Amino acid sequence: MSESVSISHQAGRAVTLSLLGNGLAGLAGTVAAIYTISSSPAVVGFLRLSIGAISLLVLAPLVGGKIKNLLRLLKRPGIWVMAATSASYQAFFFASVERSGVATAALVTVGCIPPSAGIVGWLILRERPNKIWFFATTVGVTGLVIRSLSELEIGDSKGLLFAIVAGVGIGAYLNAAKIEIRAGGHPMQLPGMAYLLGSLGLLVIVRADLLAVNWNTKAIGVALFLGVVTMGLANALQILGMRGITPGVAATMMLSDPVAAAILGVVVLGEVLTTQGAIGLALVIIGLAMQSFSPGQELANMSTKGRHRT
Repeated sequence: MSESVSISHQAGRAVTLSLLGNGLAGLAGTVAAIYTISSSPAVVGFLRLSIGAISLLVLAPLVGGKIKNLLRLLKRPGIWVMAATSASYQAFFFASVERSGVATAALVTVGCIPPSAGIVGWLILRERPNKIWFFATTVGVTGLVIRSLSELEIGDSKGLLFAIVAGVGIGAYLNAAKIEIRAGGHPMQLPGMAYLLGSLGLLVIVRADLLAVNWNTKAIGVALFLGVVTMGLANALQILGMRGITPGVAATMMLSDPVAAAILGVVVLGEVLTTQGAIGLALVIIGLAMQSFSPGQELANMSTKGRHRT
């Protein structure tokens, strides 16, 4: 009985951390809409990635991270997968936004994350998602589709393809992060090093636009908030949460990001929530609530099944 209670408590803590992290990530759109930086979306993505990396690496020693372990991370294949997928997400997602519009890019990208993470976790980590995960994810993604249906702008096929690549990349990122967490990786140093490597790759693409930014006090403040809070802190909480849930469940928790963004849009930006939008958000919330019944069972299975354990 005590073991069952402990597993349930650990799973609940993991879900709470994951939801909190995704909620913070959901602040990015609202903040960027209110306090714009006069540059391309790709530059904003680079700033989030690079400043998030620096903040995580600076704060890591305060919570047990050892500087000497940073060089060791470079020898881990998982960190390079995390770096490549985090950078490619920024590039492919914003390319999709330009071709297909914000609503379509966000819907396809976020909708692809849970199934891709679950399938990769099943194949690579041997952690088969349970029935609750399948049902909760279906309900949540369906709600996301209903929420975004009236805003869709189907452009060329490349825009949709870019969004799919971005979503599948995050699915791979979550599984690589899970492997590295199991190997003893620090929850701040892991994403910090991955984002640092990824931002170096993006720098080649955005260096000209970056120099053209008008770096006034407001722009610096917005960049710091987006990087430290909506990227650094948000992803540290997500990685901490992954200690107690599978990549598939962690990916489903990411559906809370558009929920937070939609609620903030109504409360802060004065956007109108239609009946269709309200129904869609309600389904997403129901899916997230249903998912909360799943992690305890999956955590029990994870203790005896799966690959890449410490």
